[in-house]
Amino acid sequence: MLEQVSRSTLRGLQVLSLSLLLGEVMWLRVRFELSLIVLFLLALTGCGGSGNGGAGPINGPFSNSSLSGSYAFSFTGVNQFGFLAVAGTFQANGSGTITSGTLDVNSGNGVFTNQSLTGNYNVHNNGQGTATLVANAGTFDINFVMISTRRALVIRFDNNSTASGSIDAQSPSAFSLSALGGTFAFNLSGILDASEHILVSAGAIDNDGAGTIPSGVQDNNENGTPVLNQGVTGSNAVSTTKGRGTMTLNTGLGTLQFAFYVVDNNQIKLIEIDTLPVLAGDAFRQVFPQSTASVSGPLAFTVGGESSGFPFAAGGVLVTDGAGHVTSGTQDINNGGSIAQNVSVTGTYLVGADGRGSLTLNGSTGTTNFIIYPTTSGVQILQVDVGESNIGAAFSQVGPFSNSTVSGTYGLNLTGVTSANNEIDSSGQFTADGAGHLTGALDVNNGGGLTSNLSLSGNYSVASNGRGTATINSAFGPQNLILYTVSNGRVVFIEVDSNLVAVGEMDHQ
Repeated sequence: MLEQVSRSTLRGLQVLSLSLLLGEVMWLRVRFELSLIVLFLLALTGCGGSGNGGAGPINGPFSNSSLSGSYAFSFTGVNQFGFLAVAGTFQANGSGTITSGTLDVNSGNGVFTNQSLTGNYNVHNNGQGTATLVANAGTFDINFVMISTRRALVIRFDNNSTASGSIDAQSPSAFSLSALGGTFAFNLSGILDASEHILVSAGAIDNDGAGTIPSGVQDNNENGTPVLNQGVTGSNAVSTTKGRGTMTLNTGLGTLQFAFYVVDNNQIKLIEIDTLPVLAGDAFRQVFPQSTASVSGPLAFTVGGESSGFPFAAGGVLVTDGAGHVTSGTQDINNGGSIAQNVSVTGTYLVGADGRGSLTLNGSTGTTNFIIYPTTSGVQILQVDVGESNIGAAFSQVGPFSNSTVSGTYGLNLTGVTSANNEIDSSGQFTADGAGHLTGALDVNNGGGLTSNLSLSGNYSVASNGRGTATINSAFGPQNLILYTVSNGRVVFIEVDSNLVAVGEMDHQ
């Protein structure tokens, strides 16, 4: 089984923090996507999974008709061959059938491009669902939780593979080069070489709307070695019927070939279709003019990846003044199971007219440096310290915050690495009562060990700055989370247990 602004020649310095986690141990798990969310929830019976824990069905507004139309999807993780990245598009008929689609697969077992796709799916009334995607490259079983009719959070649910990602409704009006004209900043993760050393990359490309990328920039952290401010040129093309495109980028890493899938005129999903290196993730539109004032107010962030070869996750809340100062903030770190909590930070940042910036944070755990790119979907962040291969995103907070901010039904996604050197990916659905209690159900893929519909309970507390704590309990075991509240609709988090380094997101349904 396998799986319009022209960029200024002054590439300014860098700015801010964000979300996602990567881990490398026995298997290298790299996860890009920028920015996901917190807490655990209600699950369904998963494809091939054992049905312990029986949380039972939960009422809700969803059904098979909730998944109808054209969707772009992507997920990354590991399979029995190593690193795995999958991206594609499918057409759901609203009655449980995937009538057509296309996908690209990059696996240790090979690169498979532009594969025809069919399949089936089932959506429960609480928004949890299962799907089987069938292509010549293999059959992909996934579990997902719907946030709305336009978005779902996904995990791979197979004994031979685990991964995390998302499904997003496509806007066919954006299936053209002209609709994709302008500047897009990317947030990518993957592997550098055959030894699966970690590679994380952020940057921006300027599309002329007619198939040429005349300029751009790329910043990499190549297995702990920062390689910054590299020029990029290239070309692209896109299908007006499926929203699948191809892109060639001439970079410091060489000529890189990508397939991409259009979500809308502000977002595309990218998968590299070279043998090595391999990168995957998302790109988001940048809106100009840009300056240091583009980053202002309170922010919630998470980043993840590796620190000196150990799985790493960090998150926090920052207060920025729009004039280049982080006036206050707090940060939490899980470095290979070594935990530092509620560390006070201050710092400085700068965003250039070209939309590229820098951020420096200072605290008792040391100084950290980032390159940042403000976009329509948060600030994309790449750590650029030697030995630190971490990437993520930061989001503007909308308060005030208290326990009542987290109230209602949520979908959840989590990805991480356990002390047993397994990648773990979880999805679920839960109800929060606004008073510090939650109940729901959870699906877990622990290195190919599948459990579904685990009953979930827990408690949480949210402070006035949006930082919170949560403990969730299921048959998988107790999990301790630090929450960073973006709004009532979104929470990002990290896990702070010694046996599991993870990042995640929670979205209001």
